[in-house]
Amino acid sequence: MEKAVSLNFISVPSDQLQLANVGRSDTLSGHKYGPAVRPYYLIHYILAGSGTFKTDQSIYKLHAGQGFLIEPGQETTYIADKNTPWSYVWIGFSGNFADQLMQQIPLNQREPIFSLNDPKRLIELVNLLLLKSVNSTTKKLLNLSYLLEFLSIISNATIISRESTTSISDIYVEKAISLINKNFPNISAASLAQMIGLDRSYLGKRFKKVTGMTLQTYLKNYKITQARHLIESTNLSLLEISQRCGYQRVDSLARTFKATYGLTPSDFRLQQKELLTL
Repeated sequence: MEKAVSLNFISVPSDQLQLANVGRSDTLSGHKYGPAVRPYYLIHYILAGSGTFKTDQSIYKLHAGQGFLIEPGQETTYIADKNTPWSYVWIGFSGNFADQLMQQIPLNQREPIFSLNDPKRLIELVNLLLLKSVNSTTKKLLNLSYLLEFLSIISNATIISRESTTSISDIYVEKAISLINKNFPNISAASLAQMIGLDRSYLGKRFKKVTGMTLQTYLKNYKITQARHLIESTNLSLLEISQRCGYQRVDSLARTFKATYGLTPSDFRLQQKELLTL
């Protein structure tokens, strides 16, 4: 299951470039989408958590800060991690000019994975596209400008090779994830290595090889994902949530949350309540 907000656009076959849809999704543990095939390009960017992206040729283990491209006619499946289910935004688009644009971007079916160090503007563009308004030429042109800016950001992204994102089984990594689940939030990379009986550096290398992320990044993603769950599903204060999720101060939670989701915790909670009334 997932909690999603999205907007679909009217298709005009004669348009050289057009939006198909835009949205944001907060998935639940193990949520699966696909196998599915779409007639347009689709770009996802992961805000928090982790999951698996499958094509007919490869399997990628991805996490927050990374994204993936789906090309028209390509069959794909993606599955949220059971322990740290992902949240992501997406934009779908099509047209002959879209084909020309994508030929200029170093992202394709063979190399569909990318990463961004600063996704703030990318998230802002998705939020702007999600604003509903009267269908007009002015709004349509403005939306296309947002799409082009989105693609310009993607064009400067770091392309990630398949080898660094392929899922590999490892008993020590599985044990580490299990211990994180049982001992959260009172666990660190150092204490985790000690509990498993491995050198911290060695465990970190194995963890990154298997998950595609560092142990510290996994712990950071786990914390913010748990905080998001409490913000949207309880009436606990931000101070209580900070304490439960291992943040020393409320402002530390607020900064991390806004950097991840593009909204403050308070604005996010308000938005979730508004979605329930739609």
